[in-house]
Amino acid sequence: MTLILDNAAVVASTDVGAIIDALEDGLRAEAAGGVDTVPRINLAAGGEFFRLMPVVIAGMDIMGFKVFNGSIAQGVRYVIGLYRASSGELLSLMDASYLTAARTGATTGLATRLITQEDDVPVVGVIGSGLEARTNLEAICAVRTVREVKVFSRDAGRRARFADEMGERLQVDVRPVASGADAADADAVLVATNTGMNTGRVALEAEWLPSEAHVSTIGSTMPALREVEAEVFARADVVVVDTEHARNESGDLIAAVEGGQWSDDKLRLLHDLTTAATPVAGALTVFKSVGTATQDIIAAAATYETARARGLGRNVDFLDLKVF
Repeated sequence: MTLILDNAAVVASTDVGAIIDALEDGLRAEAAGGVDTVPRINLAAGGEFFRLMPVVIAGMDIMGFKVFNGSIAQGVRYVIGLYRASSGELLSLMDASYLTAARTGATTGLATRLITQEDDVPVVGVIGSGLEARTNLEAICAVRTVREVKVFSRDAGRRARFADEMGERLQVDVRPVASGADAADADAVLVATNTGMNTGRVALEAEWLPSEAHVSTIGSTMPALREVEAEVFARADVVVVDTEHARNESGDLIAAVEGGQWSDDKLRLLHDLTTAATPVAGALTVFKSVGTATQDIIAAAATYETARARGLGRNVDFLDLKVF
């Protein structure tokens, strides 16, 4: 039987803490060579795109794919297929619209847990006020004790609503501020924005950051998207990425490389931190996320298990096994 989860069922089954813990286990397996995957496959489809991300995670007995299509202007559809690796059974098909945002947040939460210490981030600055700003902030608060949050986005009404809603949800003092510079004056800075395709605009400038901080940036996931000034990477003591392909996929990293503000000596892979004997050391640390199939399928598996436990979704019987 295959469990079908629409977006509402996925939202009701999302447990950020469970996903963070599952990600740590899965990325530890990845660091040990227990993951088989390929770079994401990108195809043009008229004025839209079609992207496929497959992976096998033998150590967790799961495999699957994420496929999404659409455009930045018109919107994007996301679907995940989750399989049992040992049997080939299709466990679930799920709408991955919200799950993608939750997975992104959980990965940021895991990175924050691996890079910072317990008392390092009492004040968090958020630049952006959309869904992923919400899921990423929730995950940061799940792994660290946060006392205060400052949020900035270009729309004053949206940042005020974000402050009200997330303050109530997280039981943390969340307040809107008047500029990105105000938000960036914090112990941890989350940048989760959509500055538009091919605009060259950035949401975070290096001079806004204090001498010691941890930056999480998740908005620039295509070559045509920017979010963080290249000088941020030049200032950083350590830059952690979730995949080595990020340098070719993120407009921020491409700009830093082309501008001579990038150093491979600073680079660390997130999965390697799960097995590191010593914590990351540096006054200014940056986590740059573009997302991976490994993260998506681990998050899907955790969500599938929660949905089953809560009796959510609809079971269907299809995809007969053909024996040759």
